[in-house]
This record gives sequence, structure tokens and C-alpha cells, in this order.
Amino acid sequence: ARKGQQVASLSSLSSLPNAILTRIAGKFKVDEEYPAQINLDMEKKYNIPLSQVFTRTSHIDQGVSKNALLVPCYKENLPYNGAPVAAVEGARLSNGVTTVSMDSTSPIVHLGVYLGVGTGHETRATAGALQVMKNVWLGSTTRRTIIGGHREPLQCGADINVDVGRDMVAITASCPRDKASLILDHMTQSLICPEFFNHELHRAKKDALHQASVALSDPTTLLLEEANRLAYRGTGLGRSVYLKGGNSGAIDRDMLLDFAAENLRDANNIAVVGVGLDSDHVSGLADEYLWSLEGGSSTAPSGVWTGMRESQFETTGSGAQVMCLVEGAAAGSQDALVLGVLKHLAGCSGAAVKYGSNHSAVVSAAAPYTQKPFSVQCVNINNVNTGMFGLNITADGDEVGDVLKASVGFMAGLGDTVTDASLEAAKNKLKLEIVSQYETAAGTRAASGLESIAAGSPSTASQICGAIDAISIDEVRSAAAKVNSSGAVLVSHGNLENMPLQRELV
Repeated sequence: ARKGQQVASLSSLSSLPNAILTRIAGKFKVDEEYPAQINLDMEKKYNIPLSQVFTRTSHIDQGVSKNALLVPCYKENLPYNGAPVAAVEGARLSNGVTTVSMDSTSPIVHLGVYLGVGTGHETRATAGALQVMKNVWLGSTTRRTIIGGHREPLQCGADINVDVGRDMVAITASCPRDKASLILDHMTQSLICPEFFNHELHRAKKDALHQASVALSDPTTLLLEEANRLAYRGTGLGRSVYLKGGNSGAIDRDMLLDFAAENLRDANNIAVVGVGLDSDHVSGLADEYLWSLEGGSSTAPSGVWTGMRESQFETTGSGAQVMCLVEGAAAGSQDALVLGVLKHLAGCSGAAVKYGSNHSAVVSAAAPYTQKPFSVQCVNINNVNTGMFGLNITADGDEVGDVLKASVGFMAGLGDTVTDASLEAAKNKLKLEIVSQYETAAGTRAASGLESIAAGSPSTASQICGAIDAISIDEVRSAAAKVNSSGAVLVSHGNLENMPLQRELV
């Protein structure tokens, strides 16, 4: 109360002596009012009085340890100004480029340019071209230097990434809304006016070889590479995603320019995705930068499933990892959703949990045959034109054979054990997986880009969930029978002394 009286008494300059008033800068008037410098109402918002913030005597009343330093806790309810999730809108430009948008009020937008071309379109002579091209994507063009290609996106707070797959290239970036036009310009310049100077390719090839070495040091990546080589041997999809040392010398400027002109300028095979922008804005940007491209007759990478082969990588250590894969389904197809339900029926998560146990069906089937830690999960890989489906097993080398046999035997009879209750549970798990992917801007961008290339148009999460609900038990049983009759590829890595041969699994 005393402090309030003091503040009230000083709230008017008229109460100050004239000697002080004459020295105040600004020549204040005698009758001028000014606001008090202490806000007593603000102090009331603290749970702890300011007079007790640094006290050492009230720890018993506060319920804290002696000599504890108490900090004021200020509470205020802030309004939520977020916008509801917008619908995904798709459009097609006159030259064939597909645009996908999902508007929002976020100041950050997520851009993606997806090309329906990958390492499967490379030949023996051009193998590794896309991996080198990825590392020089922001290099010199006819409209910018390599310095500008890297500096300007960083100045805008954006990081442009290029990912190369077997049948698709994804160029993605996130940036402030007002910089979307500039960033999309940088993302597409290597499509419109590339240069690929030889002096810039030296570092790009060195980086590509290093990236290949790092990626293939992961057993899972190595097994997937080998599985594709065996399953699609002699075709484009059977080639490695990564640059090999023997192909590095053949890659030069002329070869990359020829490859880009032949494979990267088909407007019918390009999708531009903008999450955070409205449809007209995305279409306008795509038309501004890609108007010079023309639609062509895009061809899918060659690949015929052969299967019935096996490969082993014997290494030191006691553990082993095995993949047993059969032909799957393409992204955006109904068969891919059916296999997704089948994946959740078997169990698509590993056996390692912090508390409790994992009770997936395939783990329960293999558990009686091992006494050591292990993991069994069903995988469903969907690409643009094809896919892989099967088992990924990690176990001790002494028991990996028993775990593999038990898991394969369980999958062989999975179609006969499907019930209405288990099917409904698997559908709910798959829908949760889809909703979780579309919950993030990056997930929406990736899913929309893949479906636009694979199926020609994007789908919303609600549309996909509706298609999942429509899956019948007969479709699941038919898919299970097809999986069991397909020729599998068997690849393994680690301690393989007790690894069975493929013919022992039939």
C-alpha cells in the first residue's frame, strides 16, 4: 500500500520541485501527466510474490528444499490462430505438368518437384549419372553461377535437397512464403538450362562415391541393393542406385547433358507440389518456370520380376540379418493397400520394446524357437511401377535359421487365419499409418508427389482411408495366396553358418 501511495504521489510532474523540472530533458510542462513506471497489476499475475522470489526463509511454506531459488511463474492464455487442415487440390497445366497444393496460413511453405525418372532409366553406359547430377544440381546454369546457386537459397533460409531413387527423383525445399518463387526457380533451373561444367563435376563425383560408401555400410541398404539386383537382374531396376568407382570416369558434361535432354524434359512426368500455397499460386509458379517443357511419351524403367535367387554376405560378429522378399505392388494402387493390411496382420514392428513385449503375430510365431534377442517384421515397399513385400529378420547367427523357418511358415498360413476382428484391427493400424504421414507437411508433400507420378493424381488421407475400409477379407486372402506363390529372393548378412538355403524353406 505504501508503494502505491508513493507511485500515486509521483504520477504528476507538478509534485516535483521546480529546480528538478528545469533540468529534465525535453522541457516537460508542469501539468503534464506521465504513466507510472511500476505496474502493480502485473505483479498480481505471478504465483509467487516478488518480495519472496529470492527469499531463503519461506522454503518450508513453499514445500521446496532449503536455499532453493524460486523463480516467478507467469501464466497467460494465448489464443490459437492456426488454420484447419486444407484439402489437397490437384491440377494439370496445358503442357502436362501436374501441380498439387494444400493451402495453409503457415509462414513456411514446403515445395517439391518430383520427376518420374530414376536410376532404372540409366543404361550400363550412363550408370551413376543421376547421383553425380544430384550433387551438382545447384551448380552453374545459363542463368546463374555455382556461387549464386548455393548462396541465394541459404540467404532465403531454405535448404534444397535432391533424393535419387530407382524410379523417381525428388527435389524438395522449405522456405518462407514470400521466397517461394525464388526457391522454385533454383529448384528447376537444372531442368530448363543446365550446364554441368566438367570442373564442377570433379567434386560431385567424389561426393557421390563417398555417399555410396557410407550408404552401403548399412546392412539394410546393402541387402535391399542386392535384393533388387537379384529380383530384376538384367533390367534397369536391377542396377544399383549408387555410383560405382568403375563408372566415374565415363561421366562428363556431354553425357549428363544428353541424359538430361532425353529423360528430364518430359512434362507429363513432372509433378510440382506446394504445401502451404493455394492452387492458383502453385500452378502460376509451375507455369512460369516450366512452360518451355513439352509433354512426351514417358516410359517406365524396365523391370521383370524373376526371383528364386539368393545371396549371402558373410561378416564377422555374432548377429545376422535376413530379408526374404517377393514381388509387391506399385504405389497408389489398390493392391498396395491390400498388402498394407496384410503387413499389419502379420506385424510390421520389431520385437524390441522398452517395457512389456511385442505381441505381433509373426513375432509370437518365431519366439518359441529362440532364446536370444531377435526381431521379425513384415515390410511393404511401394515404388512407382512395382514393389517388394516380405520379411526383415534380425537374430543371433546360431538361431537365425530357426527364426526364418518359423516366420516363413507363419506367412504361408496367414491367409487361413484371418478373421473379421483381426482384419478390422489391421485396417485401423494402416489408417493410423496413413493419417500420421499426412499429419506433417513433409509427409503430405512426399505422399502427394509419389502418387502424382505413380497414379497421375494425388489422393487425400480420407480417400485412402475410405479405400482401406472397403477392403474385403477375400481380397486379403487372395493377396496372401499370391505372396506365397511368388518366387522369393533371399539375401542375408552377418554370421550365416546356420543360414538355411532357399530350397529348404519351400
